[in-house]
Amino acid sequence: MTDKKGLYGNLKRWFDQQMFIEQPKNKNTLFESQHTNLEPIFDSLTNQFIGVIYTDLGSCLQKDYLDHFSDALDTMTYWYCHGRAILTLLPLPIAFIKDDLFLQSLESKLIESKLPVGYIKIPLLHFKTEDFHAYEKKLQQLLRLGIILELKSFAGGVIEIEWLNTGIFTGIHFSTSLIRAASMTSYSKELIDDLLITCKSKNFHLYSEGISLVHDFTFTKISCIHYCYGPLMMPAVSKHQILKITQSQFTDALTHTPKKNTHDRD
Repeated sequence: MTDKKGLYGNLKRWFDQQMFIEQPKNKNTLFESQHTNLEPIFDSLTNQFIGVIYTDLGSCLQKDYLDHFSDALDTMTYWYCHGRAILTLLPLPIAFIKDDLFLQSLESKLIESKLPVGYIKIPLLHFKTEDFHAYEKKLQQLLRLGIILELKSFAGGVIEIEWLNTGIFTGIHFSTSLIRAASMTSYSKELIDDLLITCKSKNFHLYSEGISLVHDFTFTKISCIHYCYGPLMMPAVSKHQILKITQSQFTDALTHTPKKNTHDRD
């Protein structure tokens, strides 16, 4: 009986040892948490998927920004290795680049990523009360790295238009509030019409942000604003889901409208 206990004990220890040895030391990336912080961008006329914007970068603190930025570059490399050079927008609060060390670290990460020139766009945030000339040299540094600069949450204010006319930006993102105001007041309608004429004459990329109502999308399409994004088009998704997107969910809603039941007629 004692021998049997010893045999069973040795056998149990052997199984325990095997399980310990086979336990992976590194986390399997196949099962890593998929963060849904990526907002897909679509062509306003065709509803085709054209790119993605990292919304988290616009709300994180400066001390956390570079870590999130590195994650974004890693994700872009992941897409690129899967044969998808997905146009990616990485929002940046303008005040962060006041810090020279921050800007140097940002530039180092961009250079080390070895991603293609023109693959990254940076829409600037919170510039509406800032003097452009205080940032001009630092923004020129980013341009020399092949970064495409844009203006985010554009509402048509005087300072915003001054930034727009500096000649270093190639795209603007119209704020949701401006888009909705244009349908309610003649002043806002004239303002956005003038902006559209100016931007299209300079071949700017135009976006409507925060599309959450059918009216927002209709205005965007009628105004020939090139791209749009927001919860109506598609909620935020993970980096793996991005690879499967071809059209917005709004397209599906239009093409699968319920048919009327003829039996309900009197």
